[in-house]
Amino acid sequence: MTLSKSAGSRSFLPLVALLYISQGVPMGLSMEALPVLMRNAGVPLEVIAWVPLAGLPWILKLFWAPLVENQGSVRLGRRRGWLLWMQAVLLVSLLAIGLIPLAGIGIWIALAVLVLGGIASATQDTATDGMVAESLRGAGLAHANALQIGGMMAGFLIGGAGTLMMAEALGQFASMALLALIPLASLLMAWRWREPAPVVEPERARLRQTFRRKGIWRMLGLAAIFGSVQAGGQSISRVLLIDKGWTPAEVGLMATVTGLVLVCLGSPLGSLLAARSRFLTVAGGMAVAAAAFVILALIGTGAWVASWTNAILAGSLLSIASGMIAVSAFTLLMRFGGEGNQAGTDVTVLQSASVTGEMFFAGFAVWCAGTFGYGASLATGAAITGLLAVLVAFGTRFGRGQPRAA
Repeated sequence: MTLSKSAGSRSFLPLVALLYISQGVPMGLSMEALPVLMRNAGVPLEVIAWVPLAGLPWILKLFWAPLVENQGSVRLGRRRGWLLWMQAVLLVSLLAIGLIPLAGIGIWIALAVLVLGGIASATQDTATDGMVAESLRGAGLAHANALQIGGMMAGFLIGGAGTLMMAEALGQFASMALLALIPLASLLMAWRWREPAPVVEPERARLRQTFRRKGIWRMLGLAAIFGSVQAGGQSISRVLLIDKGWTPAEVGLMATVTGLVLVCLGSPLGSLLAARSRFLTVAGGMAVAAAAFVILALIGTGAWVASWTNAILAGSLLSIASGMIAVSAFTLLMRFGGEGNQAGTDVTVLQSASVTGEMFFAGFAVWCAGTFGYGASLATGAAITGLLAVLVAFGTRFGRGQPRAA
């Protein structure tokens, strides 16, 4: 692992891990937990439909990313100041949601507070990604991106399924207070960490400079499509199981189990392999995903029963593939960002493209299933994914990739 002077200390990677876990909490809260809690409180579906928009800052954050780069604190540190303030905002937001009744005007106040927490989380991500891209090289970058993928998923599970389990036993405020311990812990760790002064004065970041960089459009394309495997596979598998007679609770349990597979196996495996060969790791992940799609296609056509064993097998393979692909792809994206002079802005633009691509492919996969049927759609997905695995592997073999990490 290569750790630059800007990383500062041994606490750097634990800090990165905790920051990414913290960032995943509001996503899980907005996508999974809060809609269920609101519905349980009798909130109309027309209102609940607005809740996922709390994730919109993750797409729009590229517009204020240069501000995060250019307005660092002299006293607290260029990146550290943003980390401290945004964790404080997220902490207060979670506590406030715990106190707001989910009824009447309180619903809209809670939604506004959740959006505020989402803005803080997305803004912090710009500072975190820029810090990682500038501080790490080689295997260290792969390890940090394993922490990113695994940490975000862990935070998502805690904020989503974890909150639902806590809310039933402890109530709304106690659940939110426990969630708030995560940003509190990362805030305290960031406070103790001392960000070294930059070796050279950073240039002023500008959004247009990102789009003028050589290779940016190739990176944007990679960012837009690499999440398609996970987003498309997960979205189509969830509705497939519902149509096969599963209950929402059963689908949620399956999603939790396979999410843990991503955290505990997919991301670490991706880190281990990406440190040696990023492109071959992507190819391997594509091959594993193709196998998952074949199993889902067999379930969709009725050739295999929609049993727990088969569903967990397909979901676990998809999670392993997602971890391998995501860690490798984000390592490439962060390396690209770190080679420029405005890493936070460049990586933020690429990540916004990634989120946009995930949203598109998630909807597109379900549309294909509705139009062409589960079997045909998933079999086609398996064939395309398998072909991509071969193309990436052969492209690396014949010198069009970079088989070794720099």
